Amino acid sequence: MVLYKLGDASLLIHSAIALNESEMANLESLGTPKILVVPNRIHRLDAGVYKKRYPKLIVVCPAAAKPYVEQTVAVDGIAEEILPTYGIVCHEPAGIRPQELVYELLLPTGKALVFTDILFNLNKSYLQQHLPTGEFLLQWIGTSAIGSGGFFGITGLGRRFFMTDRNAYQQWLEALADSIPDLQVISVAHGSPIVADCNYRLREAAVRLR
Repeated sequence: MVLYKLGDASLLIHSAIALNESEMANLESLGTPKILVVPNRIHRLDAGVYKKRYPKLIVVCPAAAKPYVEQTVAVDGIAEEILPTYGIVCHEPAGIRPQELVYELLLPTGKALVFTDILFNLNKSYLQQHLPTGEFLLQWIGTSAIGSGGFFGITGLGRRFFMTDRNAYQQWLEALADSIPDLQVISVAHGSPIVADCNYRLREAAVRLR
């Protein structure tokens, strides 16, 4: 889950995760939840929990995901139409089956990119904390070899289910890295955020596709 403070100090929530009451209080201390981005058909399960708690919450999702998200929660609008009015750029990945977008957010010091399932960032510390005995899961998603620098890229499972054109996706990642010179953060749904050498790391993920 990603929390982003909008210009009016309210919160945008991306890929909501249900929390206990004390954690929800911590979230609310940061600002009033205003927009909930349901990123794709997979990350939709807890959206209804937030809409029930915050009835005025504006629920948005990519156009391609809307029929699936609506099975869980009512959708108020399409991400591609609503989010740009808040200064958020919606990037549609090339070479990926229509399902999710990548969001470019303005930070005080630069920009952030928010991915969901088309890039993972699995490093040793993250795995030790969240998957201490997850060797089988790593093999299942297609990242069984985690080097000293970790794994940042699309997994074998992601290639199989999401990717339609390897060359197009590779070129898109490289173009994205070139187009945002002040990139400060890369957030992914699965793994640690990247907060250094972000442009280089995007190109690194592209190289993995060669």
